Amino acid sequence: MNQKTNKTIIVGMTFGELEPATMITITHTYSAPGELLEAIRAYVREWAHTDEGRRARAEACGGFNWGDLAEWGTVLREKIPGVLDVTCFYPHANARLTAAIVDHDESLMTVAEAVAPG
Repeated sequence: MNQKTNKTIIVGMTFGELEPATMITITHTYSAPGELLEAIRAYVREWAHTDEGRRARAEACGGFNWGDLAEWGTVLREKIPGVLDVTCFYPHANARLTAAIVDHDESLMTVAEAVAPG
């Protein structure tokens, strides 16, 4: 059976910061990003009750957020149903790599600039 795969990029922001803290690319079989996020959240809630999940939470100083998921992504990609691959990077940790969040609908030129001369 051939399943359609999708890629979703999860951008983890830290409150008060303009640069993303974590960016996670997930290849999956879910039809919408919301379904993927709910599947991840549900899996991690259950996984928290396992020895491995408790160890992950302890390593994360008692919490487990999207940055921690990125760290555990290679382990979890084989366990979360519908997730085929997880890759991540930390824009703030690499001075040569930056990211900017913009308003998709921001107008980059005025009507006058769009009119061809002459």
